[in-house]
Amino acid sequence: MSRQEASIKDVAARAGVSTATVSNVLNGTKPVSPAMARKVRKAADELGYRVNRVASQLRSGKARVVGVIVPDLSDPFFTSIITELEGLARPGGYEIIVANSNNDTQIEHGRLDALLAWRPAAMVIIPCTDTLPPHVREERAEVPMALADRVADTGVVDTVLIDNKDAGKIAARYLTDIGHRDVLLAPSDLNLVAIRQRCEGAESAIRRVGGRVRQVELGSEPNKGAKTLTHWLERNDWPTAIIAMTDITTLGVLTSMAQRKIDIPNQISIVGFDDYPWMSARRTAISAVRQPIVEIARTIWERLEARMNGEDQPPQTIVLECSLKIRDSAQPILGEKPSQDRRAYSNEGPGELEIGEEAASRRTSKGGTIH
Repeated sequence: MSRQEASIKDVAARAGVSTATVSNVLNGTKPVSPAMARKVRKAADELGYRVNRVASQLRSGKARVVGVIVPDLSDPFFTSIITELEGLARPGGYEIIVANSNNDTQIEHGRLDALLAWRPAAMVIIPCTDTLPPHVREERAEVPMALADRVADTGVVDTVLIDNKDAGKIAARYLTDIGHRDVLLAPSDLNLVAIRQRCEGAESAIRRVGGRVRQVELGSEPNKGAKTLTHWLERNDWPTAIIAMTDITTLGVLTSMAQRKIDIPNQISIVGFDDYPWMSARRTAISAVRQPIVEIARTIWERLEARMNGEDQPPQTIVLECSLKIRDSAQPILGEKPSQDRRAYSNEGPGELEIGEEAASRRTSKGGTIH
């Protein structure tokens, strides 16, 4: 005869607490003192007790699960968003379940099916293309959803984006401000509207001062991107500066520079995209466009919470501003006088400045976009 599985009552008896306390500890429903939590978890481990999520969901009538699907878990931007969402979900007793679409629409559709089978309380979807997954239209009435990062079809569900054109502009304006007139843009995938918008913003700022703009598409894999850029540099005259349009292309650009032993910024200046600790943990710290990751995650969670609590207003499209972290990877062109207008700059510490430090959201009550 097989051994009977331990119950929540067994755990409570061993720990000397109520079943409600056991539930609060194991489901994260309410805060419990660290000592009490350790006692409950120790009792649960000794008895081999595990929470039955399906049974809990059936009893409560409401799942405590939020599904998140992203295009690529190897991309630090997406994992940073997930980390922030986990922290926001925990106080409400929600669990985050993550799926990776591997930038493949067929995988995306299959994993969305799997996530929706959990009957989640809500879903966060970062599509791998600009085409809205059919699940969004089919399930939006049943499951609160939020889209992020990719443009897709706004106006269907709440959507959180950044101002991609402005993100490109602030990087290019910084370079033109210090004299650069020959700039190479390094996008990842020009099939994505967001990436095209970043390039359009940068190009408009460079053209405005009579500069020369070229671009080379590097893809979404750093080593392949590095080879592509190296091949391009071998066959073209070098620009004075490169703007990488994603964190992955930033890695590709830096890898190519290292392989060719190109001195940054003495030979080529660099502005990257997304700002992570490794960008300043270098001999030459990298200037980079900074996406407001904390604000993106917080805005997503605010919209999900509102929908889970019954809000029935039309979908909102919320656009957040980026900023530019200035470090040492770009230098003025000799003979050009950098602008002395520093009104948009704020001191961030030795050798660091930031443009557009405060991220601003733009909202409407009936959908659309407000800046």
